[in-house]
Amino acid sequence: MFFGTRLLADGWYLMHAAAVSVDTDVGPQAVVFLAGSHGGKSTLAHRASVELSAKFMSDDLVLLRPSSGGVIAVGWPTRVSIPLELLNTMTHERPTTATALNTFGSSSRRHRLVLSPPEYASMFDIQRTGPTMVGAVVVVSPTSATSPGRHGLVDGNIGVDRLGSALTVAAQIPAQRLMMLDLLGVAGPPAQLLRSTEIGQADLLAALRSAEVAVVGLRVPDMARLPSLPVWGALAAHLPWIMGSAS
Repeated sequence: MFFGTRLLADGWYLMHAAAVSVDTDVGPQAVVFLAGSHGGKSTLAHRASVELSAKFMSDDLVLLRPSSGGVIAVGWPTRVSIPLELLNTMTHERPTTATALNTFGSSSRRHRLVLSPPEYASMFDIQRTGPTMVGAVVVVSPTSATSPGRHGLVDGNIGVDRLGSALTVAAQIPAQRLMMLDLLGVAGPPAQLLRSTEIGQADLLAALRSAEVAVVGLRVPDMARLPSLPVWGALAAHLPWIMGSAS
């Protein structure tokens, strides 16, 4: 709460998102995944970490801040929640032990492996990283299949309105925001509720556009198939560097 209060007061914006860092020829670049609840954020962050050797930042909460060079992203260290069906599709993963397994249900009856970030990194041999400049934003949304055999569709260079809507939805997390604030004033004067869900949107949009950050839309007709869809090949058509760290 101490650090959360100061980060929010210092101009950082909390988003319901996932992020990883990809090593490229011009240095590390963060890929931020924006999606609704149960929209594939954890799946994409885990797949990128395992399949692309990307460095893990967060699969649930990400802090963004405009800077002179673009937008900086940093993952907030909450628990890591991996859908169990994702693990079942990846035979090269290390087997988990019963003591490491924590499952919970949702409206869609999904079960997840819940770990702390250090446990997650150790169990799956994944590297973590800190603040990284944003190189791409992937806006994930479900859609209806338009033709047989078509399981996913990537839209390049999506519009400002769609990105703005996605950022607004991602910022509407009052419960998480309250948990980050030092409301009792333990570390100083009582904190006020900082920044509405929309107050930083214009600044973020301007910074993303100024830095020419790639913004790509990923439409997924069947979320149940996301663990095995060839998303990286599809995204590489618009983000050639996204597979730069793959072995």
